[in-house]
Amino acid sequence: MKTISSLACSASIAACLVTSHAFADNQQDSALLKLLQEKGIISAEEAQSLQAEQARRAQQQATVSMGSKGLKIESADKQASIQIGGRLHADYATHDHEAFANQEDAIDGTQIRRARLYAKGKLNGRWKYVLESDFAGNKVSVKDANLSYKLTSAPITLTVGNQKHAVSMEVEESSNDIMFTERSLVAALTTPYFDRAIGITAASGGSNWHAKAGLFGDGISNNDADEGHGFGARASFAPVLNDNTVVHVGASYGLRKTSDDGLANGKSPSFSYKTTNFSDLKPVNASVADMDKVEIGVFEFAAMHGAWSVQSEIAANNVSRDSGDDLSFSAHYVQLGYSIFGGQRRYKASEGEFKYFNVNTPFNASTGDWGALEVAARFDQIDLEDDNISGGEAKRFTLGLNWYLSRNMRVLFDYSRSYDLDGGAIQNDKGEVADNIDSFAIRTQWAF
Repeated sequence: MKTISSLACSASIAACLVTSHAFADNQQDSALLKLLQEKGIISAEEAQSLQAEQARRAQQQATVSMGSKGLKIESADKQASIQIGGRLHADYATHDHEAFANQEDAIDGTQIRRARLYAKGKLNGRWKYVLESDFAGNKVSVKDANLSYKLTSAPITLTVGNQKHAVSMEVEESSNDIMFTERSLVAALTTPYFDRAIGITAASGGSNWHAKAGLFGDGISNNDADEGHGFGARASFAPVLNDNTVVHVGASYGLRKTSDDGLANGKSPSFSYKTTNFSDLKPVNASVADMDKVEIGVFEFAAMHGAWSVQSEIAANNVSRDSGDDLSFSAHYVQLGYSIFGGQRRYKASEGEFKYFNVNTPFNASTGDWGALEVAARFDQIDLEDDNISGGEAKRFTLGLNWYLSRNMRVLFDYSRSYDLDGGAIQNDKGEVADNIDSFAIRTQWAF
């Protein structure tokens, strides 16, 4: 009877010890086994057996962590994982401009610009996956949805699925990390046709360089039976790269061929920009009929030294039409940032882009820590005038103040003025081309 009781006790102890780490750590478990052995409840052999089983189970248990990068679960052998995260961008915007004759006033107010959740991780060591959806605007849209494999024979990663084209440093950078609430006027040439689409890319990178190229169909939201296709390639090199200083140069090329119904990446051919995402006010706007294909070339320069950072791109595209001469549009920007109270931007050479802002001391009112501040300025210009297309020209400058409370939270304040407007469709109540459109935007951002 005692033997049966001893076996039952041993089994119960084993179940408690090997199936949970919530009640005790290894040292406590060892102390408990030693105590049970001293009291004669279990033998030395049984104690050793339980310890061995506990160690074996511990090696097989997944690890769970929660931090600045979200919730992560990883297998004991580190060959499989899943990470859950997201972002929330809550915006407010208002405008000041003269009365328009043929255009409604800019829309002011609030908007959830982005509300995304993602799951990403790895499988069997070399496979990686990501699935991200956006719930902003009372609708669901799929952003990144792809699977990657790192080759064993070469330092190349292949990615298949919905993903960004390899065009433009600014487009490749996450909206969580860009210096202002919205991207520059260069985005009016790039994002309509060279943002996300379903395709395959090959990428490689080293300690101070990166290269990426891919072939694409249309975006995941396009349901056309006969879709268009595109190509994108981008490369960058950092001749100076250390913890405090970065010099970056790069270039990219993109091509997009329209579908049989004249759509390019599921969109009607046009180039424009809005003062804010939901303003519905477009200082320049060029619609292009009979577009056959669009090509774009982008040249990049960026640098960082301590608290200072600068980034610039020059973009030019060529639009081929089935009827009419080819068109050429261009845009460029230069932006400058300076961080106060410590912290600096993080540069990732293997992807050729700036990542999140490193905050030395997160915000904590009780200890008098206020995070970091970044003052920023940007000048950009766009020209959508060529041949019989009068989409307009515009210049713009933007002043920004970014408050980084932590790695995961920041508040952005932007003031922009669009000026020297020429051509385009917006006229004031005197019948003249409108000018000096001012906008002010605030964004509260939370991302992990």
